[in-house]
Amino acid sequence: MKVGMDGMPIGSLLKIEENPLAVMDHAIALGFEGVLLGNRPLRDEAVRKQVIEKAQANGLYVEMGGAGIDSALSGKSPKELVEGWKEIFPIAKEVGSPILVTGLGTWPWDGRIIREAGRTLEDQITGAVATLRELRAVAADWEIIVTLHTAFNTAKEYLRIVEEADSPWVGLCLDTGNSFLVLEDPVDFARAVAPWVHSTHLKDSFIYLEGDGIHWLGGCELGTGTVDVPAVVEMLYQANPECNLSIEDHWGRGTHPMLRPEFLESLGPWESDRLAKVLGHLSRGQGLMDSGAQLTGAAAKEVDWTEAFPGRLAKDAAYARELRDKLQGK
Repeated sequence: MKVGMDGMPIGSLLKIEENPLAVMDHAIALGFEGVLLGNRPLRDEAVRKQVIEKAQANGLYVEMGGAGIDSALSGKSPKELVEGWKEIFPIAKEVGSPILVTGLGTWPWDGRIIREAGRTLEDQITGAVATLRELRAVAADWEIIVTLHTAFNTAKEYLRIVEEADSPWVGLCLDTGNSFLVLEDPVDFARAVAPWVHSTHLKDSFIYLEGDGIHWLGGCELGTGTVDVPAVVEMLYQANPECNLSIEDHWGRGTHPMLRPEFLESLGPWESDRLAKVLGHLSRGQGLMDSGAQLTGAAAKEVDWTEAFPGRLAKDAAYARELRDKLQGK
């Protein structure tokens, strides 16, 4: 288990997302042991060779993003979507990535509330299953695991997708803060999906009430939100000690209409234990805001993130390495 950096947040912030070598330089300087990179820049052979050399010279793992699987949103058949993957697998093999991360897109919707006539969440789920079942033979040929990033689906829905995909070459990329988007406790979510997790977006986060919805912070410094990061990391380590921890910390935030009846109904029956935990997270998140421990949205806009963010990432890396080292008895 190594601690790495998802290259997307810092790549987007510093406008180096198309320069994986620059992303890797930042990862090395900030104390990371690996990187999660997009596949597009790696299609250039010269860039790819430099990435391989830099990774080998610095002992970095490399994991990569894949292509799409959302046949419902894309309007493409599973077979057409799989064609888009075929050029990515040999690139991943060459750079040594055992993982290709994918995900479901979002409709023009608010949370899980789909506003397109004739479109349903079930369309996405069944389309994802069909595409992954079509893709699994290709993944097996290359011996590369396709992992589905967790976001606007419940743990139960993700389990359904991977179980129906029915392949050891299909699993999950657990985003440890995104369970709040479906009002699930991060530890309970992680416990449910841990046996299928092969990659991560490790993040801390919190939620609190705002206006007619629930405000969600897309990332905060590890250990400063309400995600029990140590408990989640221990679960992942026990389930799969080879699973890397790719930190996806960022300053994104947004208010979602999670109090609307149709959103709540889409999540299925509510057990009292789950409700109690969500209310607890809302209360603790509000406490973080009221105490000034976390920035308001307005205050965050005043921060020079290009200056502040690298230092925060260095703290994230140190925090995660310490958790990992304790689990490994170092």
